[in-house]
Order: sequence, then structure tokens, then C-alpha cells
Amino acid sequence: MSYLREFVLIASLVSALSASAVQAHEHEHHDKNETSEAVEPAKLSEESIYNLGSELLDSNGKKVSIVSLKGQPVVISMAYTSCAYACPLIISQMQQLEKEVDAQGLKARFVIVSFDPKVDTPSVMKKYAEKRKLSSRWSLYTSSSDKTPREIANLLGIKYKKMEGNDYDHSFIVTVLDKEGVIRGQQIGADKEPKELIKFLKN
Repeated sequence: MSYLREFVLIASLVSALSASAVQAHEHEHHDKNETSEAVEPAKLSEESIYNLGSELLDSNGKKVSIVSLKGQPVVISMAYTSCAYACPLIISQMQQLEKEVDAQGLKARFVIVSFDPKVDTPSVMKKYAEKRKLSSRWSLYTSSSDKTPREIANLLGIKYKKMEGNDYDHSFIVTVLDKEGVIRGQQIGADKEPKELIKFLKN
């Protein structure tokens, strides 16, 4: 073997070993990055309704996790847009509470979840919000199946049953959740004073 051939062979071996070392270092660095970027999900209270992880549809048809409500108090109830009696009253009483929230400089979101997802499509919910002149604090949600509203209703203590003529027999319950999604207070019945819920929004 000539001197030149020996030199080329040695140079090739050195190059191969260097490349292997670089790849090993990059792989190690990549693993470290993956480890550092892995963020452990924030833990929720066992009493939080956000543990459901339910997926809803907003009035634009976008999928929204119920966990996205986490972060500030929420006034929540359930209704259906074709209701002629109880549901409009639920909305009105929540609007009364919203005025009190404004007057006292508090923060809260207002949420309605439909239990009639077949009729209450995102566009129907959007038109309903416009008709009722709901502020930007409000979010009206529907879903792609009956399963999600059933799950949420069970945790809020709301019972509903479909009747003839596409009407529903249902509870009249407005709930205040704290910023972690834990129930802090409820108005049960249309004859109660919605302003009484304000105390649960102060804590």
C-alpha cells in the first residue's frame, strides 16, 4: 500500500468517527430538548368539572375543550334556543347578574351549553346570541352529540328530558364555578334572586 493510499484510508476513518460522534451528540441534545419541552398538564381539583375534558363547539363551529374556561369565574347554565319560557328567563337572569358584575368591577364569563345539539347548531347559537344582544363575555356552546351535554348536566345537577314537539322539560339552575371549575354556588329555581350569586364571584 502506497503512502498516499494509507493517508486516504486513515483520513476516511477519522472522518467517519467524527461524524458518528456529532450524530450521537445531536441525538443526545434532541432528547434533552424533548424532555425540557414536555410540560406536565396543570392539575385540577378532583371537584372540578373541567376534569370531564369535554369537547364543545363554539358559535363559529370551532372545537373547544371545556378546560379552556379555566382561569376565571364562570357563570354557567344549560338551555335550548327554541325554548319559549324557562330558557329565555335563564338568560335574562344571567344578564341581570352580569350587570351586577359590571357594577362591582368583578370578572366572570357567562356560558350556556345547549342540551339540544341536533337543533342548536353553531350558526343557530350565534344568531341566538345576536338576538339576545349578549356581550363578549358570553360563550354559547353546542356539541356534536348528546353525550357531552349529558355529562355536563350530570355534574351541574341539571335534569332534562325531551318531550313531544321538540320541547324539553328541564331544571332551572344557574351555577357559579370558580376559576378552577369547582362549583361555588347555585341558583335553583326561577323565583330566586340572581344577584345572590354575586357573593360567589367575589371569592
